[in-house]
Amino acid sequence: MRYNIAKRTPTTFLDDFFNDDFYFPRTNYGSQIDVYQENNKYVVEIDLPGFKREEIDIQFNNDVLTVKADHKEEEVNENKKYYYRSRKVNSFMRQIRFNGIDSGMIQAGFNEGVLKVELPIKEVNEVVNRIEIK
Repeated sequence: MRYNIAKRTPTTFLDDFFNDDFYFPRTNYGSQIDVYQENNKYVVEIDLPGFKREEIDIQFNNDVLTVKADHKEEEVNENKKYYYRSRKVNSFMRQIRFNGIDSGMIQAGFNEGVLKVELPIKEVNEVVNRIEIK
């Protein structure tokens, strides 16, 4: 008896059709992101291929890091005949909550399509107050 593990059903074809970017382009794609702690800081690395440095906006407000990137549509060249065009508009937005960040010391860099944001953790000097019982 032989089994066909690559069997395709009508629903598989429909799923492939509706999940194909050719037919339904997506403007907000899921960029890969890593968040980790290294020494005395949190590090966020986000893959943003195709974006330029000036298209990326980073803000830190009320313990929330917000990263936005908007890639505007390039001018259409009348001399080109496009058969397929999916590089029109890309946008990305991600918010991550952090506690205990020294917001004045946050640093960011963008190299080869990877955004790296370093968020230093505040030094906490825990003071113990002895309370007198009356």
